[in-house]
Amino acid sequence: MTVWSVEPSKSGNTTKVRLSASRKNKKTDEYEQDFSGFCTFIGKAHENASFLKERDRIKLLECDVSTTYDKEKKVEYVNYKVFDFEMADGSKPFAANQKAAKPTAKRTAFEEEGENNEDDLPF
Repeated sequence: MTVWSVEPSKSGNTTKVRLSASRKNKKTDEYEQDFSGFCTFIGKAHENASFLKERDRIKLLECDVSTTYDKEKKVEYVNYKVFDFEMADGSKPFAANQKAAKPTAKRTAFEEEGENNEDDLPF
């Protein structure tokens, strides 16, 4: 998917992202648009969406599609929800990388004293 716009919701709990996808037609050897629309990013996807910028390429990992029908207007609405994604190259979005970079375990007294320095090892 290619990102075209990123807009936080008024509530701040979700992010509206405009995406598109294209596929190469084997007969014509040209790219044809397969999908274009707005998706609601929720949860983990919402947290990481703020780091997306126009023309970023992403791969959707967890998503859902639902429809609702308004009887009065006689209109069917399709809702696309994204719960998780990664960058197209397989890397994690910036926010996930930032969290992963934080140390999660406390250093032991042995490590703090510098006794675990690889330069001091005999082999």
